[in-house]
Amino acid sequence: MTLDEVRQLGFDAVVVAVGAQGTKWLGLPGEEAKACFHAKDLVYHYNVLPPFSEQPFAIGRHPVVVGLGNVSMDIVHWLACEKKVASVSAVARRGPGERKFTKKEYKLVSGALDADDLRREMEAVSPQMRSIGQDPEAELKQLLRYAEEPLETESETAFRMRFLRSPVCVEVDDDGQVTGLTCEKTKLLPPDDSGRVGIEGLDEFETIPCDTVIFAIGDSIEPSLGLPLSPESVNHFATVPQPWDAHPERPRYMVYDPVTEEPMWGVFVVGWARKASDGLVGKARADAVQGCDEILSYLKGEFPEGPSRDRSIEELLKELEERFLSRELRVVDYDEIAALTRMEEVEAQRLGVPEFKFGSQAEILRQLDTLDAGA
Repeated sequence: MTLDEVRQLGFDAVVVAVGAQGTKWLGLPGEEAKACFHAKDLVYHYNVLPPFSEQPFAIGRHPVVVGLGNVSMDIVHWLACEKKVASVSAVARRGPGERKFTKKEYKLVSGALDADDLRREMEAVSPQMRSIGQDPEAELKQLLRYAEEPLETESETAFRMRFLRSPVCVEVDDDGQVTGLTCEKTKLLPPDDSGRVGIEGLDEFETIPCDTVIFAIGDSIEPSLGLPLSPESVNHFATVPQPWDAHPERPRYMVYDPVTEEPMWGVFVVGWARKASDGLVGKARADAVQGCDEILSYLKGEFPEGPSRDRSIEELLKELEERFLSRELRVVDYDEIAALTRMEEVEAQRLGVPEFKFGSQAEILRQLDTLDAGA
């Protein structure tokens, strides 16, 4: 069902809150290899989200994670505590001072840290850090502060970090197996007016041996949704640029068509659907809450145009359900989701585990059909 079809049904407003559904890649030679994965797909997999929960992800013994943010640390945590790989290396284009992960996420993986390797890495990048006024010793102290914290589960995984490496190629052998990640060494540049530290390639290359490459470099919007893209960024949907009297100082959430230079009245984007993977989940939630202020203002008629629904909500929902059923789709409503959650809680108690999730769409639907039959 397309977004245009939903709009034509006649709802007061349509809110797109799908998150950052697109995947971002670097376009490197070799990244199409079977052992190259996007972090989002793996997160969906180990959080038991169908259909990713049902897909095999062949992780080797020595994976490399590209990126040094919270998602990267979450992946490292899974690799160390669940997969128990031999080693995992996180690769970053910039230095230790530009790391993006938070203390909370880093603390969870610090028990796997190869402290001696980190000291050698910091010694190698220290001259560049000092050249732009950074303190390598202070950064090393911060990176080692949780090294004695035990992991949640016992593991022999060695966690390493590689700074000032910009990936340029995934090395693949004749059998299609990943053998390494080749990176160009980079140089730190002084911060610009915004405070962002720059980098410059040195035309020197190093291949990090590995058998798996995981890209934790952020997500992107999903252009197939059918919303116009922002002229400034292909990773943002276009929203109304000019301020309105209602909430004039806030970012806009109503979608805008740059071609006609007109708002798409009653269509809104919120959270990461508006600005993909901008900060932590809490920031996306705060953005959605703020977006709701604009949506409610629109519904109250505080904008130049407002909703003009002439059908009851019961009629609209009935037609929406009928359209899904005509396409042989199973409609799952909010009450069934709540019931499914309760069933999973009961199953977790029965198994004596902290959490349980039905891992396939087929099993979820079977459980719901059983529930319906009992009702």
